[in-house]
Amino acid sequence: MHSVYLPWTYLSGGHWDDFLVLPFAVESSAPRRIAILGDAAGTVARAYGHYFPRTRVDAVEIDGELTSIGTRYFGLHGPNLHLYTADARPWLESSHARYDAIFLDAYMQPYIPFYLVTREFFSLVRSHLNPGGAVIVNVGHLPGSDALEKVVTASLHAVFPVVGRDLVSDANSLVLAGTRPVSARHMVSESPRDLVPLAGRVAGQLGPPLRGGQVYTDDTAPVEWLTDLSILQYAIGKR
Repeated sequence: MHSVYLPWTYLSGGHWDDFLVLPFAVESSAPRRIAILGDAAGTVARAYGHYFPRTRVDAVEIDGELTSIGTRYFGLHGPNLHLYTADARPWLESSHARYDAIFLDAYMQPYIPFYLVTREFFSLVRSHLNPGGAVIVNVGHLPGSDALEKVVTASLHAVFPVVGRDLVSDANSLVLAGTRPVSARHMVSESPRDLVPLAGRVAGQLGPPLRGGQVYTDDTAPVEWLTDLSILQYAIGKR
């Protein structure tokens, strides 16, 4: 499941909500411009349009049919929303824009694009961030398996001095990386009033990053092998 639409609310009850408050863990004000790489049908983009109408949202989705579904059935619209149909990395390489936050939500299991998990890609992301900006990566994985998250964390840490972890469930984490310290207390105090309860919940999930992963590069990124091994271990009950 990659998008949720509940017509009576802008919150989803899932990991999509956490993107609304995590930027406040490193910034004192709402982001002026964000990029969503892997927008699907626009759950996060729609919510930003409601809670942060002044924030420019550049929503990138490789499958234009998903964007059409979002605008028709998922309430995908916003006062400052800009939709792009493109592959995330080439789109970012061709852009000159800078962002206060970049969200990466393009890791569709069982196989994910290797070129979105590498040190070079995260270096590209950092070059498009404003000073103090952050990247937030949604890492979905098999329940109880942390191998992929360790690789993503290590590859991020090769580029960013600060990495944090929002443990959403045993099958999903949001990994936050930037140049400023991550503060759960600051996130709660700076979030908009309507989102303070959400910020309080997310603050309780924030923790240090996982350790022990390999840094993937454009030359060496065996993410398919990693995924296959995780599936095999899950199937035989070894976690």
